[in-house]
Amino acid sequence: MIYIGENIKRLRRDRELTQEALAEFLGVTFQSVSKWERGESYPDITLLPSIASFFKVTTDELLGVDEKEKEEKIKSYIDEYNDLRMKNSPYVFEQMSKAVKEFPGEYSLLVRYLEMLIAIKSNINSDSELILDEVEKIYTSIIRYCTNDTIRMWAKRLVCMYYNTLCYKTKKEKYTEKTREMAKEMPKMTDSGDYIMTIINLPDDEHYEACNNALENELLLFMGTVNNKIHYKKKFSTKNEIEAKEKVIKMVEMFYDDGNYGNCYRSMIYAWGDLGRLYFEVGDEANSHKYLEKCAEEAKKHDNLPVENEHRSLLMEGQIYRKRKYGKTMCERMKTRFLNDYGFSDEFKSSGEFKRIIEIFE
Repeated sequence: MIYIGENIKRLRRDRELTQEALAEFLGVTFQSVSKWERGESYPDITLLPSIASFFKVTTDELLGVDEKEKEEKIKSYIDEYNDLRMKNSPYVFEQMSKAVKEFPGEYSLLVRYLEMLIAIKSNINSDSELILDEVEKIYTSIIRYCTNDTIRMWAKRLVCMYYNTLCYKTKKEKYTEKTREMAKEMPKMTDSGDYIMTIINLPDDEHYEACNNALENELLLFMGTVNNKIHYKKKFSTKNEIEAKEKVIKMVEMFYDDGNYGNCYRSMIYAWGDLGRLYFEVGDEANSHKYLEKCAEEAKKHDNLPVENEHRSLLMEGQIYRKRKYGKTMCERMKTRFLNDYGFSDEFKSSGEFKRIIEIFE
């Protein structure tokens, strides 16, 4: 339970200050201070360090939260966040909103709220600029006061990608510049914690796991980077795009020789589907059917995997793939793409071979 209002009132009286005097120091109205002390509202999160500093107490003391109780409740919120994210639940934003209201000075919760705010309020059908002030206010607070570099970089990545969304939606140069500058401030891949963990002196089991984690993340980044290069301003011909995607698939298959593609699984399914579409565009229906069938089979295989499963391939042995739920199944997603999004002709879709492939999704 939070006692911030009562604590502000007690600390203010101990200093023999009026509400007006405290309000003047903090740059707020005395009515705001009065509402805090009556428990009708809470101070803005960006004010907490200033209030705590003024009274020479920690933010925890100011909030009046029992440390053990606080840690347990924060952990429960983070666990709930992870669970709801895994299930792609619409309630995750609601829960993180509740969490940051209860613990306004806890940056591990605030950065998760920021992630959900951007994900939900800047989607394709919304006016993404409506949340600009709130996003920038939260980001400034994290960068200025949070001492955890992981959280700071997490927030920077989120806001960088948010600005990138605004670039596409508004075509305003200021967002392009903000995106560029933020990206330059972020660490290089070789400076990442994932990579550093593979080269420092760790116990064997811990080092092995670190190598597995880094390798899997590198493969996912590799697939994404090649895909971004292919699609950026369409500098690749369709023929070159086919060749590039086939090279990427062969590369990933080399690492996941057990047929379980782990965190790369979804990207691989999309890649097979894209190849089916590309071969159709160049008039090669045989290869189009080949890759569409592979895509459908792997989508079904992925959907039938248990939530947790262990890799058996040579280079990924022992790594655990934890399958996340993203609303629709991969079969549902790819079936929609096949029927509506890939631009196949009615003649192609009416063929017996295509209909047989669609039945795989069932």
